[in-house]
Amino acid sequence: MKKIFLAIISSLSGLLVILGLFFPGTILDRIRLYILDWAIIIGTIALAIAIINLFSVHWNKVFTNEKRDYGSPFFIVGFVTVVLIGILLGPNNQFFVNLTSNTIITVESSLLAVLALTLSLASFRFFTRKQNLLAIVFGISTIIFLLLSSGILSLGENIPLIKTLINALNSLPVAGSTGILIGISLGAILTSLRIVFGFDRPYDRK
Repeated sequence: MKKIFLAIISSLSGLLVILGLFFPGTILDRIRLYILDWAIIIGTIALAIAIINLFSVHWNKVFTNEKRDYGSPFFIVGFVTVVLIGILLGPNNQFFVNLTSNTIITVESSLLAVLALTLSLASFRFFTRKQNLLAIVFGISTIIFLLLSSGILSLGENIPLIKTLINALNSLPVAGSTGILIGISLGAILTSLRIVFGFDRPYDRK
């Protein structure tokens, strides 16, 4: 009975949100806004619970001899410092904004460095395992776009033919990213519809 009730609530909420998008300015649109407000509140509470759980995990790693992690104290000190500064100075304080921005940029730079190493290793394995036309095209395109990103080819922008070629090459990543976004959008729509009509029930998994 509980599973059926959850499926009905999920399907009904999804249908009301979709109908509210197609009928703006009506009562369905106001219901959609109420549902989205409740979803934001619930998501915020879930995020707070996840943060508390993350803090407790690192706290236990500091004071547990079995699974001690020497990186956890740095996380705890940084987390408490940022939270206290935000509470004392306020979220709009310029020092707090700079502190959080620098922290986020540092984390993003580390993740991008790991991603670059991972992609380099994946490319190397791809070339060693598959030496066919696809690998050759992939290698040539990688070299070309690395040269474009480095700015070396910009020296010939005064030549009309090279400038046209550079503009054409720069438009290729935009086309590729557009195709990826379209694929992600279609996948998200299909997954949402499967949840709305009850074919998938992620809320019912243990």
